[in-house]
Amino acid sequence: MSDATLPQADQAGAPTPGPVSGAMKRAGRYAAYVFWLMFIINFLNYLDRWIFTGLSLNIQRDLHFNDFQIGSLTTGFLLVYTVLAMPLGFLADRRSRKGIVGLGVAIWSLATAFTGLMSSFWGMLGIRALLGVGEGSYYPAGTPMLAAYYSPAKRASILSRWSVGALIGAAIGFLLAGFFSAPGAWRLAFFFTGIPGLIFAFLIWRTREKIRHEDDPPIRQAVGDAPSFWARIRRYLSIPTVRVILGTHAFGFFALTGATSFLPIYLGNTYGKQVNHYANGILVGTTPGAFPHAGISLTLVPILGGGVVLIGGILGNLGGGIISDRLGKTHAGARVLTGGLGFLLAMPCILGTVGAPYVLQRIPAYTGASEGTRVLIGVAIFVIFGLLSAFFLNLYNGPMSAALLDVVPADERGAVGGMELTLAHLLGDVYAAALIGLIATWLTSALGGEQIGLALLLTCPLVLLISGIIGIRGSRHYAKDVAAVSATADASLAS
Repeated sequence: MSDATLPQADQAGAPTPGPVSGAMKRAGRYAAYVFWLMFIINFLNYLDRWIFTGLSLNIQRDLHFNDFQIGSLTTGFLLVYTVLAMPLGFLADRRSRKGIVGLGVAIWSLATAFTGLMSSFWGMLGIRALLGVGEGSYYPAGTPMLAAYYSPAKRASILSRWSVGALIGAAIGFLLAGFFSAPGAWRLAFFFTGIPGLIFAFLIWRTREKIRHEDDPPIRQAVGDAPSFWARIRRYLSIPTVRVILGTHAFGFFALTGATSFLPIYLGNTYGKQVNHYANGILVGTTPGAFPHAGISLTLVPILGGGVVLIGGILGNLGGGIISDRLGKTHAGARVLTGGLGFLLAMPCILGTVGAPYVLQRIPAYTGASEGTRVLIGVAIFVIFGLLSAFFLNLYNGPMSAALLDVVPADERGAVGGMELTLAHLLGDVYAAALIGLIATWLTSALGGEQIGLALLLTCPLVLLISGIIGIRGSRHYAKDVAAVSATADASLAS
């Protein structure tokens, strides 16, 4: 869809519905084309990112990494991803957004393919950091690019639907991991998932450039010198809704990254089958698991985790847009409120997902049951609470992304998106996986066994409580901040 003006009524005042209708239909079809390109790229983004998580148990065993090293790989990726998001967001408002997105997709696709060649911790850390270089461009350049094709009224629903691609990608990453569970086979998975992104990098680069939708407030005319980088940062942070979204994301991202980074390891250790590996009659290693006979297999671990992420996450992303629209009839700040409620309600669900084994061990009827019965009960509780956790943890995606874009002019959306993404990750989840892994490693040495579940319980529920409170209390600022954007644009144009 271009920025060309649509045909207007003729001078006599008679409407010309045919050309207008045709132009609108063509614009709608092209907007849908861009949406599906961005949807597939979002799918590949999270497929490439989370197939690594799905294979983390295999990689940990094959390369002899401890929990802290596995967590540090996620932290290394997020650190680079986060640091680059801010400058790339500012660049996206001054250069081609589609070009930045296309280049980023190409870089992360190549980095994913080369992950399969790594054999050392430092080599793996470097290639995961390169993955962050590519993915750091996508959100700050991609969300304003997509938003320009849809009106403000549709934006929360469209971004919610677009976010479903991320959940499908994450879930398929987990599910595909199950097919590469043979010793050493994990390397092939990264070649399989990395290369297709190069095709879509080219396709998105060939789309039309568009800065704003016709229903957005007009872009302000420049008056005097443009504000400096730091002046713009201070101005964005002076907007209450931006600060609220930043705080909500920071604490919520900590729990999201911490829980998902260790999901396969937690599931395998808690409900998995313990398997001894022999070579020439000599024990050479053990696949960890609490149940030597009836536990779930190493192949089923990522498939089960991926199914929970896929179903709960998709419902949460779609539900976020629906809930936000309905709450919007009675609450002006519904887009922010929905995200806060989601994180708050996720807290008890995380407690149930991770904390169930600690409670079950105190129930005589459970401990006296057969191994198969105990596995069935534990996995059933994990699935129920896991689905609820994934649902509530993903309510924020569309509504809060739309709210962030609503409170700044159209020509500054890349910058505010990059700034918010950088600060939210730096304050929230950049260090989450490494910190939780370090706590788990320390608890394991102090208590014995595998303590990743206890480490998750000591961290995630608390940060979700804080995130929910910030979002709910801060939602009252949204309406005033949206009104200020139109008032500022009108005053700038008048001057």
